[in-house]
Amino acid sequence: FAGLRTDQHARVLDDAGQTIPGLYAVGNDMANVLGGNYSGGGITLGPGMTFGYIAGLHAAGLRS
Repeated sequence: FAGLRTDQHARVLDDAGQTIPGLYAVGNDMANVLGGNYSGGGITLGPGMTFGYIAGLHAAGLRS
């Protein structure tokens, strides 16, 4: 549950900490707010929905 490193817009970061253009990760695919711990079923739904919304807004050019 460690996931990929992302920025505040859910954009995936490479090894140098630079964003990878057009690549976003949310839910279990991103490094989660729980630090890789899985404390129970459904715990990743809230962050997944929140960062999915944030990523969608950014991808659509509605947030910078």
